Amino acid sequence: MEKRLPLILVFSIFVFLSVNFNSVFAQNLNQEQKIQILLWAEKEAFPGFVWNEEEKNLDLKKNENALPVNRLKKTAPFFVQGMLYGWKVEYTPYDKARGVKEYLNFEPVQELTQSELNSIQYKNPAFKDDRLYCRVEFDRSEFQQNLYKSWQTVKNPRIRGVGYGKLQDGFAGIEQACAEAIKNAIREYWRAQIKNKPKEIESRLLICCAPVIGVEAGRYRVMLDFFMETDRILNYEMF
Repeated sequence: MEKRLPLILVFSIFVFLSVNFNSVFAQNLNQEQKIQILLWAEKEAFPGFVWNEEEKNLDLKKNENALPVNRLKKTAPFFVQGMLYGWKVEYTPYDKARGVKEYLNFEPVQELTQSELNSIQYKNPAFKDDRLYCRVEFDRSEFQQNLYKSWQTVKNPRIRGVGYGKLQDGFAGIEQACAEAIKNAIREYWRAQIKNKPKEIESRLLICCAPVIGVEAGRYRVMLDFFMETDRILNYEMF
């Protein structure tokens, strides 16, 4: 009798291979001159639209109204902006004794111009395992290369965070996962650096290598590496 692996084991192997493939991709690329990100989107049904999966060269412009293409073109600028100019972050740690709720807000340091949006390249789109994969590329200008180098040379710590978001929420789920990754990266770094919990931390973060996006337990799992520049730490004056 043919033996089959339990479904949960098959799923776990798939997640492991997917996450580790993305990790290798992210770690082996120099992002200094050219941003390169491997992205994917679920191939969901779209009314009145049929994918031709046998087509060797998928035309994303031709199929721009398809849901997976639409998601890729929301996700790509989001990460390219975070790798070009970074995010401004305000974080308030949870403090049970003081009755303070945890709070996080992040926003772009600088929005992408229309010219920069038009310069994002979507290469080698292909279907695999009910997903549309695509390699996103963006050539940094000389100014943007120097900006990236300045983050490297200044004594900014490199931090890492992992976050989760609802898979069914699409791009909003990825944003949710990124917010959690930002929070966890900042929180874990400062926990090891300062004894007393601060009232508020203001920072700027620049994504320093390709994000790793996978799926775990029915949720997006996003791992982000940052350079961090701390603008201000506000402490409590008294208990």
